[in-house]
This record gives sequence, structure tokens and C-alpha cells, in this order.
Amino acid sequence: MPAPDPHGITIEERPQGWGVLVETFMLSGRTQRMARAKCILRNLAANGWACRWCGGPVPEFRRADARYCGEGCRKRAARSRRKAEARASFPDADARGMG
Repeated sequence: MPAPDPHGITIEERPQGWGVLVETFMLSGRTQRMARAKCILRNLAANGWACRWCGGPVPEFRRADARYCGEGCRKRAARSRRKAEARASFPDADARGMG
């Protein structure tokens, strides 16, 4: 599946809020671009579309449902979750020097 067109949607921060400009064509992906623009606006309104790991902005070319700014942040968050789950499963492992 191809990635979203990075030039199809432009995001602007305005004094009254966020603006999203969608470049559409008559018969080519109009519905998908409009749906992506709406999802991006929801993300921006909720938290500024910030990365859940580092807090930096998520690039425009990422998928509209992206939670992280890149693969590195996504992987670090997953490793952190797995480590926390392991500690919860074996709470005395840290005391014995195993964690």
C-alpha cells in the first residue's frame, strides 16, 4: 500500500486554530483525502498531534492515525511497555538484581 501523498494535505497553525488545506482531484481519492484531513484535524485539536514518546510533532507525511513521530519512538515505547509488564509480572526480580 503506498504512503499518503505528502503534498496532498497542507497543515497550518492559525490564530483561531488549525487549518488543513486538501488538494483534491475529480475522480482520484477525494474521499480518502477528506477523511485523512478530518482525522488529522481531530489529532491536532486533541493534543497538537504530538508523539506519545518524545512529545515532538508528528510529521505531516505520517499516516493520519500515527501516534509516534517515527519508528525509533514507536520501538522505544514498545520496549518500555514490555519492560514495565515484565516488572509487574515479577516484582521481586529487581530486588534480586535480575531486572
